[in-house]
Amino acid sequence: MQHRLTLLASVLASTLCSTLLMAQTPSGPCTEKAIREAIQKNTIKYTEDTFFWSGAFDKPLIGNAAAEAASKKVGEVRKHEVPVEQPQRIVVSSAGDMAYEYGTGSISFEERKTGKHISFQIGYVRVWKSADGECKAAASMFKPIESTVQTK
Repeated sequence: MQHRLTLLASVLASTLCSTLLMAQTPSGPCTEKAIREAIQKNTIKYTEDTFFWSGAFDKPLIGNAAAEAASKKVGEVRKHEVPVEQPQRIVVSSAGDMAYEYGTGSISFEERKTGKHISFQIGYVRVWKSADGECKAAASMFKPIESTVQTK
């Protein structure tokens, strides 16, 4: 009898653990691995209604088209831009349809007009959501850390 109870308890514990692990594994496109790969490979995709705000702009940009147009304007005054993002934490919903991420990083570039090299550290937060079967950035905010700005 004792052996049967031990065996039954083992089977129940194993089933419970498997169920919990399956519940914690996101089934949607937003996974920590997918987000880290998009950041590392610089292949982040944005939702059509994305919200983007950084130190380069006076006000938030709403919509992918607005963000792309503003990015082109920034590219006209900067060259050799190197952004580096280092996620500190990525939290994914149990369904894998939403996530948030925050971290630090740096940006460096040369001003086209003056040739000055500018670099600084940043802090950022980004919200991800499932759109068109992919995990895309829905909102991003980047803040330069003013005390780290260096001009050469």
